[in-house]
Amino acid sequence: NVFIWFISIGAFCIPLYIPYSLTGKWHLGRSLCKLWLVVDYLVCTASVFNVVLISYDRFLSVTKAVSYRVQQGAASSPVVKMVAIWVLAFLLYCPAVLFWEHVTGCSVVVEDQCYAEFFNNWYFLLCASTLEFFVPLISVTYFNVHIFWNIQKRQR
Repeated sequence: NVFIWFISIGAFCIPLYIPYSLTGKWHLGRSLCKLWLVVDYLVCTASVFNVVLISYDRFLSVTKAVSYRVQQGAASSPVVKMVAIWVLAFLLYCPAVLFWEHVTGCSVVVEDQCYAEFFNNWYFLLCASTLEFFVPLISVTYFNVHIFWNIQKRQR
């Protein structure tokens, strides 16, 4: 999963962003812009969700070790979890990146620029940021604090 993220960022996102960053203009067309935005948002969001999944997995293995080992079955397969992470990451931003201008009826992005149509929509950004940043932040903090407390109790 991390390998997919590194390859996507290193081989696709960064090489397309460098000329855009240096010139301030997007010369690769609207379709490649949308693809670049989808891949960029997707892999970044998936990496955040993967950190939450790893923290949750460690939380269960430390705080509920016996029941956690018993429940290891098909539903808790790492492949199923990884696919779920990528699907959730896709659903958070990609429909908005791909269809925002069709739903609103117009594009706000200047022809030689490449950024998401929702870039200035405060309500969407608040909701998406809550799901991509604040919920993971609170979740990872909760999981890791409980892991720490559980280990501290064991050492006494």
